[in-house]
Amino acid sequence: MIIGIDVGGANTKAATSDGSFLTSIHAPLWRNKAILYDVLYEIEKEIDETEIASAGAVMTGEICGCFETKGEGVSYIKKAVCRVFGDVKFLDNQCIFRNSSDVDRDLLSFASTNWLASARFIADEYKDVIFVDIGSTTTDVIPITNGRIKAGRSDLERLKSGELIYSGVSRTSVSCLLDRIYMKGEECKTSSEHFATTADVYLIIGRIKKEDIGCESLNRYCYPFTGEEEKNRISAMRRLARVLCSDLEEIGEEGVVHIAEQVEEAQVNELITSLERISEKYGLKNVVSVGIGDFIAEESSQALNLNFLSLSSVYGKRLSAVFPAYAVAKLLDD
Repeated sequence: MIIGIDVGGANTKAATSDGSFLTSIHAPLWRNKAILYDVLYEIEKEIDETEIASAGAVMTGEICGCFETKGEGVSYIKKAVCRVFGDVKFLDNQCIFRNSSDVDRDLLSFASTNWLASARFIADEYKDVIFVDIGSTTTDVIPITNGRIKAGRSDLERLKSGELIYSGVSRTSVSCLLDRIYMKGEECKTSSEHFATTADVYLIIGRIKKEDIGCESLNRYCYPFTGEEEKNRISAMRRLARVLCSDLEEIGEEGVVHIAEQVEEAQVNELITSLERISEKYGLKNVVSVGIGDFIAEESSQALNLNFLSLSSVYGKRLSAVFPAYAVAKLLDD
């Protein structure tokens, strides 16, 4: 059995190459980086360690504020993964698996590599596409031509080019997406406080379900909600109303739904801008999408008359949600 591990700042995911084991544990490293060990041991408990022939890993959690530098984060994550799973291969930014002993020689080459695993796997199957992965926190928009990845290899490069959009469908603060909202024909500025997230938005309008939020959680690390009882539509509407410094009773359900629809529109429009630029630059007309937010990718693709394929229909929704971990396992299996 080959296992792939994807250590993010908010979620750590794991999958086997045969797809028989898939998990995502929500545990934000920025609150306490030591929780990574808890998460990894939790995963190890669910798998018979004697059945693991090899393990591979990628990461994005190194960017968390609990680390002074990204290099420090890479080193910490490497040590934690190796402590639990032993001899682990790490994917670098050239899509090459390296021994753990190689990581410390060039730490930044292993930073933010989870999207590369997914893109490399996709490029073997779909030669000319825009690959989109919309997760809880970020959106990757990756051009692939003739089976080759054309995106920049650092987050900074991809932010500049629009290949990385730092918003997702769970953790993004509503005030980061909209600085003003229209209510009953009037424009109203939003508060800059962290009152509500996109998880609230998509829970309210039915794009995601309660069980999609946080995946499997270690209760004491649950985020963005403090408990399971707050993962409901009424609680989400109350939080979203606060973006306009209001109670739900002041603006009503219709008003809150209208806010949610404007947030979705903002995310769709931002992705449309990136898709349009990449489509025109590389002459790509096909979009392949994974992640819990592929409904945004579908809507954006349709707006540009691009052909759209959700890999949830190919691999299933659960595997799509942990796709980088699965891609690592499959690449290591080749």
